[in-house]
Amino acid sequence: MTQELQTEIEQVFKEAERIWDSQKYGDLKRLWDEDDPDPFYLAEEQADWKIGWDELKKYWEPVPGKRMLEAIRMRFYNIKVKPLSDDFIFAVGWVRHDMKMRGPMKAWGGDARISALFRKKEDGWKFIAYTESHKTPVIYMQELYAKWSKIPLIHTITKRFLMQLYERNVHPKFEPFRRRIMDDENKEYKVSIKRRLGFLKPILINLYNKIIGKKVIPKAYIPGLVPCLNGRGFMEEDLNDVSQSFVEESSKMDGLSLDVGCAYGIATIAALEKGAEVLASDMDQGHLDLLLEETPDELKPKLKTKAGKLPDIDFENDSFVSIHCSRCLHFLKPDELIETIQNMYAWLKPGGRVYLITDTCFSGPWKNYLPEYEKKLKAGDPFPGFIEDVLDCLPVPRVPKGMTPHMNCLDPDTLSRECKSAGFEIITAKFFGPARASSDYGKDHAGIIAVKN
Repeated sequence: MTQELQTEIEQVFKEAERIWDSQKYGDLKRLWDEDDPDPFYLAEEQADWKIGWDELKKYWEPVPGKRMLEAIRMRFYNIKVKPLSDDFIFAVGWVRHDMKMRGPMKAWGGDARISALFRKKEDGWKFIAYTESHKTPVIYMQELYAKWSKIPLIHTITKRFLMQLYERNVHPKFEPFRRRIMDDENKEYKVSIKRRLGFLKPILINLYNKIIGKKVIPKAYIPGLVPCLNGRGFMEEDLNDVSQSFVEESSKMDGLSLDVGCAYGIATIAALEKGAEVLASDMDQGHLDLLLEETPDELKPKLKTKAGKLPDIDFENDSFVSIHCSRCLHFLKPDELIETIQNMYAWLKPGGRVYLITDTCFSGPWKNYLPEYEKKLKAGDPFPGFIEDVLDCLPVPRVPKGMTPHMNCLDPDTLSRECKSAGFEIITAKFFGPARASSDYGKDHAGIIAVKN
């Protein structure tokens, strides 16, 4: 049956060759299903699809009865068919074209891949869609040069020129996407010996500084992440979108901003540089000491610090115009999280905003909890990402020093719900990737921007 269909489709292409040879291109319509209201056609030289009969007729015969070409020869070969149903067949193959435009230009030729969709009609198989596609220009030009090797230097120059065109055509979102993929690869917890050895240098430097009592910000041994002094997680070296919004918007607000869980103060310093006044708070006084050392002298009058731990730390009501909390809330148990968000609402002045970033079950070792997360989410668990024992996910025999025995991975919906419950109005709620590769693709973090009305 397939061989019979193969022969029938090949005959349609043979008839197409005959029509092209006759140079009466308008006759190609006879090979198409004229009852189909929207035929699709894409020739290799076209910038876009021709859809509908008006566009096809204009393509085949721009001026009815007159040819734009002196001659064209088309030959279809290596045709393969795939029956989709009794009435439809998909076909692929190649077409060889040779043509000469009217005027002084010379004739040219080439080969392109083709695909076509056919519908069964009473008088045989008819086209309803047809497309031609070249290989990438670089490959195509290389193959053409292989048939004409007189000037090899020109081949190299042309190849480089074409590659530069490709390089300049990269989508702006590709680089953050690529960086996220590579960062994920470098952050894998089950890493190769080679990669483990690559981590040794910064680890040894950090250990040496700790032994001699030298207070410095540790070296990052995972790309984009600086380890905290107390062993509780990492600070990102770059600002994510939500943190950047805190920096930009706080500088335009009249009043004091809070950066709670600030670690070494990447967001604090950025906000100070934009003109904001900031109270930086962290559970580790060592982090705040290093922040004070890193802050330029001219910015220090606008900086205050206070050591304290969530959810116990407290501030006066209506104290702040904005609150930033990045990658801290996931260390809190559900009841502690609820208490903290309610406190933040009280600490803010009316019209003030919170900027919250948490880890999700789509990041780092917490991906191991994803099956359970999905199961709990489907069952309606209010905190589906709460992991009672982090050793269920971490590839270590005991809980690392400084780490909580639990982890409360959050998602935008859960975080939004608790913010609304506290009285906030949500402005933004989203997933996003690591700060150094923040993009539309990542789900490593949940981010919330909300306002107190």
